[in-house]
Amino acid sequence: MPDNDKRRMSRRGFIRAAAFSGVVLSAGTPATISAQPSELSDQVTVHEGVTYAEREAGEQQTAGSLELDLYLPPGENPAPLIVYIHGGAWTGGDQKRTRGVERFAERGFAVASIEYRLSYIPDDVEDAFWIPESNDVNGPRGKFPDHIVDVKAAIRWLRAHADEYNLDPDRVAAWGSSAGAHLAALAGTMGDIEEVEGDLYDVTPTVYPDESGRLQAVVTWYAGTNLLVMDEQLGEMGAFKHEAPNSPESLLVGGDINENALKVRRADPLTYVDFNDPSFLMMHGRQDTIVPYEQSEILLEALGRACIDSKLYVLDTLGHGFGFEELEGVSKEDQVIHRAGTCDCGEYEGSPPAPEQVEGPPASEEVINQFLRETLNAEADSNRGRSDDNPGGGRGN
Repeated sequence: MPDNDKRRMSRRGFIRAAAFSGVVLSAGTPATISAQPSELSDQVTVHEGVTYAEREAGEQQTAGSLELDLYLPPGENPAPLIVYIHGGAWTGGDQKRTRGVERFAERGFAVASIEYRLSYIPDDVEDAFWIPESNDVNGPRGKFPDHIVDVKAAIRWLRAHADEYNLDPDRVAAWGSSAGAHLAALAGTMGDIEEVEGDLYDVTPTVYPDESGRLQAVVTWYAGTNLLVMDEQLGEMGAFKHEAPNSPESLLVGGDINENALKVRRADPLTYVDFNDPSFLMMHGRQDTIVPYEQSEILLEALGRACIDSKLYVLDTLGHGFGFEELEGVSKEDQVIHRAGTCDCGEYEGSPPAPEQVEGPPASEEVINQFLRETLNAEADSNRGRSDDNPGGGRGN
């Protein structure tokens, strides 16, 4: 089948895929993270509908509370935390759309699935994509940077309540799918939210501003990273036009993205990549007609230039919206793994090496588990040797 036919998707197919991808879609001794999962059991403690922020109305903003659901593993030691961010083109979904990530509570992780302000949809705008539940969400809405402000607020809220819920504040990862993956990548590269302050945005933290918003690891499934080049990358294979004035990206920034290039640049994870960023594990389907897999490739290249040890799985047979079940069908022959960021920033002279193709096991839940165990445990060991006054690590990040 020609590549164009493989990656082309009908409007109805896009609606199904978008819905599937998101709208259907005290410090102490670190907890031991199990290598083996099981079905979610009654040993996992669940706190549902926990409010972490209240938002007021404003221009292209509506008022309301923001909630998260928290899944806590058994055990007495502080647990590493995964903050899961749902997809849905930034316009639909809520914290109930976990895609099964809560099962990682059986592996020894705490999992917080969060909601965030979705994009405001003006009454006179007909969506270019339409997700079935987009207009049925009761939570507050806004425009960028409201989405990432809320993600950072949830991270700070969780750190502030680490003792109450037995969380390890030095081991926090974000994981997202589709629009949630874009926000997870932003949360990883942006550092603390103050980095986007200025005349363009007022993003002064209001939720536990003294707590850190930084992350120690990021997992992304089919993330957008440079929003103005997606149409170019997709060509005629795209399911819709990302540069249309009613596209998800235009609604994200509150205006036609072709007329708001600076705002779009501020919404791109690529803008913020530097050597302080955490390691990334990215997975993206080569047949994706909504978010081209090249979006993850260019993020990996940028992370490599910053010497951030990261990996990208390009999955030949998958499109947009895959989850654990689809990953189970991927073989080693159906994937290409690229690794970047292996240079020593303190000593390396010249240009960092380009991402290289490496061998590895098939993309799977276990691959993600292994990445998180290794990365978060390494970060915890490093942070225990730092003071809170050190800007390089710990709760002060």
